[in-house]
Amino acid sequence: MPRQKRNVIFGRGELTRAILSELRDSDRPLSSRDIAQSIVALRGDDARDRKYVSDLVKRVSKALRQQREEGHVRSAKDDRGNQVWTRRTR
Repeated sequence: MPRQKRNVIFGRGELTRAILSELRDSDRPLSSRDIAQSIVALRGDDARDRKYVSDLVKRVSKALRQQREEGHVRSAKDDRGNQVWTRRTR
């Protein structure tokens, strides 16, 4: 069975740069969904496409976990127990 073709939405490092930019410009912690919806709006994509937004939320979450391991972002739980993200200050 052949491998499924990968859907390339972002260029190399483009998603990470967009995520860090959103966190930098925000005055509050953001969830992965908040960041994904901001990126969808910024790119002019269709925010009503639930599969696309859901897939993007997963990609944003994975990129944020990698950035946390590298020490660029921090995660915490909000009052409802959801994971929220902030950019680490140096």
